[in-house]
Amino acid sequence: MQKYLFVLSPPYCGSTVFWRLLGTSRATSLHPGEGQSLKGVKDIMRTGAWDSATEFPWEDIKNRWHHFWDTDKPVLVEKSPPNLIRAFEIQKVFRPAYFLAMIRDPYSFCEGRRRRHKGSHIRESAVFWATCAAYQRKNIEELDNVIRVRYEDFAEKPQETRQRLLSFTPELHDIDVEGSFQARSVRGRGQEKIQNFNREKLDRLSSSDIQTINEVLERNDDLMKLFGYEYVMPGVNQSLRHVRSTIAVNTQKVRDKCGRLWSPSRKQHHYKE
Repeated sequence: MQKYLFVLSPPYCGSTVFWRLLGTSRATSLHPGEGQSLKGVKDIMRTGAWDSATEFPWEDIKNRWHHFWDTDKPVLVEKSPPNLIRAFEIQKVFRPAYFLAMIRDPYSFCEGRRRRHKGSHIRESAVFWATCAAYQRKNIEELDNVIRVRYEDFAEKPQETRQRLLSFTPELHDIDVEGSFQARSVRGRGQEKIQNFNREKLDRLSSSDIQTINEVLERNDDLMKLFGYEYVMPGVNQSLRHVRSTIAVNTQKVRDKCGRLWSPSRKQHHYKE
């Protein structure tokens, strides 16, 4: 029987690599990008994407998505971050629906979101993590077919994650966790093997950032405990790591800029005598 497999994940949680991993199986068909951005769907799904009061015409979306899937494959995969707040609506229309509910350490999440949303405050990112985590708790507890996947477990123990996936969806027996995957990380875009980038991301947070994040997390301590995350304490050591990270990042930016200026492929200027 054909099944639908949805990766439910907030943004900046490693879901793109996870999605590409699922695509290494011959049993899966993936959209060419996130389903929310496909032609004929974007205007629907990008309007009020994170507003749970916005209702989507899921039967229509399903029909449009089918044009982009290879429906000869037994497992049809979709990954659009806002799906995590509409999983129960999706479950009613896509049958049978299976869900992979992802979550990531809140500090790393906050660093990634702020870096991608220039000018945003770190508190906004912490509140957004807590909101997504609350939805994921409900998804994990109440959806019919769902497993939880923490970014850290996936990144540090890919073989164990593979075995859990096979128990959940046996059709994925040929997925390859040893390969490299194209994605954007704290290091920029490129091919990377599955690995945990949390330490590098944490080093980019100042003690003030940590304190602000903690103020939000402490009001959501039940979510921290549920997902098994520990608090990071601000202090001298964190400040030193942040300074070293800032110097390293700025140094790399200078190197990259110099590399572009002196690249052999850069157009040469010709002058008349």
